[in-house]
Amino acid sequence: MRREPRVSILTSGIGLGIFIPALLVERRLRAEGFPAEVDVLEGYYTADGQQRHLTHRQAYHDNFNLALIGHRMARGVESSLDERLTRELLERWARERRRHFIVWSGFWLPLLDRYRRMIYAPLHVDCCRIDAVVSASFRIYEGKYDDLTRGPGTREIWLWSWEDKRTAFEIPVTDEAPLPFSARADRLVVHGGGWGLGTYRDAAAGMHGTAWAIDTVIHDRAEAAGARPGDRWFMVDPAWRTWHRDAGGAHTFPPFGAVGDTRPPAGTDAHALYQVIRRSKAIVSKPGGGTLIDSLASATPVVLLEPYGYAEERNGALWEHLGFGIPFARWREAGYDPSVLERLHQNLLSRRPGPDYARGYAAALREAERPWP
Repeated sequence: MRREPRVSILTSGIGLGIFIPALLVERRLRAEGFPAEVDVLEGYYTADGQQRHLTHRQAYHDNFNLALIGHRMARGVESSLDERLTRELLERWARERRRHFIVWSGFWLPLLDRYRRMIYAPLHVDCCRIDAVVSASFRIYEGKYDDLTRGPGTREIWLWSWEDKRTAFEIPVTDEAPLPFSARADRLVVHGGGWGLGTYRDAAAGMHGTAWAIDTVIHDRAEAAGARPGDRWFMVDPAWRTWHRDAGGAHTFPPFGAVGDTRPPAGTDAHALYQVIRRSKAIVSKPGGGTLIDSLASATPVVLLEPYGYAEERNGALWEHLGFGIPFARWREAGYDPSVLERLHQNLLSRRPGPDYARGYAAALREAERPWP
C-alpha cells in the first residue's frame, strides 16, 4: 500500500498574510487525504527572540514610519533561533523522511538548506509568493539559495504577479460563493493587517461624517473609542500567538470577535474576519497579501491605503490596474460613492479564477507515476 507523503508548510508570524493562507492550504491538503503540518518559524525562536518579535510588532503598530524603516532594513532571523529546537525539528523531519515543503517565508531558507545538506537528498519545494513581486524575506537571500528556490524539484507559486499583470493561483477561504453587492450591508471593514500597521485609523476617523457604517479591527481595547451608532470594533485575542498550538498540537486561526461581545471569540478553526468581510462592500486597508486573498475569495474590492513597503506598493498597483481596488484618496474625491465599489465588485466577479493551489498540489501528489519518497 502506497504511503502518502508528509507535507511541511513553513510559515511565519511576521504577518497574518502568510500565516492564514498556510493554514488554509494545510486544511485543504488534509481534506484531500494528505498528512500536512504547518510550522511557524517564531515557534523555534529563543524566548528573547520571541520577546523582540513582540516588541517590534508593538512599536511598528504605534509608529508606521518606524515600521517602514524597519521594513527597508529587513535581515535574516538566524540569530533569534533556538539551536536545540531547530536541531530537534530537522531530526524529526529526517526520521519522517520529509521531502515536500511549501514555503511561505524566505526566512526558512537557511534551515531548509541545512536540512537538505543533512540528509543528502533532493527536496520538492514550492516557494509561495504572497506579493506581486518577490517579498523581503526571500529577497534578502537572492543568489544564496537559488538551488532551493529555482532549481530542479522547486517551483515558484505566484498568487498574482505585477510582471504578468494578472492573478494566477487561488487560495479559497471557504466554499461559499460571494454575496451579491445588493445583499451586503452598507458597511466597510477597516484594518491594518495582522500587526495593525498604517493609516487605517485615520481613514476610519475621516469617514465618520459619511453614511457608511465602519467595522474596525483594533489591537487594543483602548482604541475602541469614538464610534458612532452602528459602528463596530473587532479584535484578535491579545494573548494569542501565531506559534501557539492547540491541545492536539495544531496551529489555529486567530481567535477573533467583536469588542463588547460576551461570547468567547469565534472558533479557532476558521478565518473569522473573512465572514465579516464577505458581508461588507469594501475592505479599507493597506494591500497586504492576506487582504488580497480575502478580496478575491469574497469579490470584495479594496480601498487602498498607504502600503507597507515596496511589495505591497506593487500589490496595490496591480489591484488598481485590474480594476479590483481604488486608492483611498480617489474614492474620497468621488464622495465615497458606493457605485464605484459596485463596479469593482463586478470586476472581481467577472474575472476568470485561476487553479486552486492546494487542490492542484494534492492532485499532483495523487497522480504521480512513481511513489513519492
